[in-house]
Amino acid sequence: MGNILNKLMIILGTCGLLLLEFRPYEGVIAITLAIAVSGLSEYFNQEKLMTWLFIAYIILSVFYVPFVFFLPFISYDLLRTNKQQFILLALLPFSIHYDKVSLLGIGGLIAIAAIVYLLKMREANEKKLREDYINQRDYLTEVSISLEGKINELVSKQDVEVKLATLNERNRIAREIHDNVGHLLTSSILQIGAVLAVSKEESTVKNLKVVKETLNEGMSSIRESVHNLHDHSIDLYEEINKLLKNFTYCRAIFNYEITGDMPTKAKYAIIGIVKEALSNVMKHSNGDLVSISLHEHPKLFQLIIFDNGNKKLASSFKGMGLESIKQRVASLNGIVNIDQSKGFRIFISFMKS
Repeated sequence: MGNILNKLMIILGTCGLLLLEFRPYEGVIAITLAIAVSGLSEYFNQEKLMTWLFIAYIILSVFYVPFVFFLPFISYDLLRTNKQQFILLALLPFSIHYDKVSLLGIGGLIAIAAIVYLLKMREANEKKLREDYINQRDYLTEVSISLEGKINELVSKQDVEVKLATLNERNRIAREIHDNVGHLLTSSILQIGAVLAVSKEESTVKNLKVVKETLNEGMSSIRESVHNLHDHSIDLYEEINKLLKNFTYCRAIFNYEITGDMPTKAKYAIIGIVKEALSNVMKHSNGDLVSISLHEHPKLFQLIIFDNGNKKLASSFKGMGLESIKQRVASLNGIVNIDQSKGFRIFISFMKS
């Protein structure tokens, strides 16, 4: 829009100057042709076309004086290209027709040429400022996205740390209850049993039996609570990572994509399956890579264990390790498939419910 306004200002000034030197009908052709050339340059916006149109207009200006007055207007388009050196050709028509134009006309043309140059410089500065603004905006957007990603990463790490701290605290409480309260109750139950064995008074025996039953119920309740605390404190991701850290036979990759809660029974089963699979790799595989992938789907969980060994053992399908894996999967009402076409791959899936 600014470019069009600049051109409008230039052509109005040029037309006014032309009318001071020539009759209106003498300048119609020059005005029409100048607008046509400028319009073509603006529409196609091709550097090569602008250059040839400018040269053609210079040639016409040599033969027709009114065309000279619109050379600054035509030059404005060429100033936007890398062919600015061709503008010097405009001096040729000026040198040929300078004696046919009054001093006022020459001064006006010089003034218009200066205005054209200043407008071009202003447009170039505005373009540079606009590009700088866009670059700065893009840079700030990238920084904002990067910071947002880092913040999300920090929040995720904090969540993991809080979860691990919670699980560790549950384990600590479970151990303390088991080691202290459990041992005291067990000792009390044994002591009451010893007293019952030597006591002969019926009333005392009866009361001690009641106390013993109460202590047994309390012991059962504590045992159940300790087991629940311990079960909920199992971090499947950390447990499998521990197994892989101790696995030095070959390189191992772990891909964990579980976001929901998995039953404790399933966690224990998966840990056992991974142990058996890693043991089988060490015994039967000649590969150098093992990958373990855990995926969560809307209705089921999926475990894929793969090693890239090409050693095929038919007996491995009936080995104790794979039988143990199949039994664990069966306990989850799941499905297990084994593929030896490219490496050794175990597919396991079981429903969430």
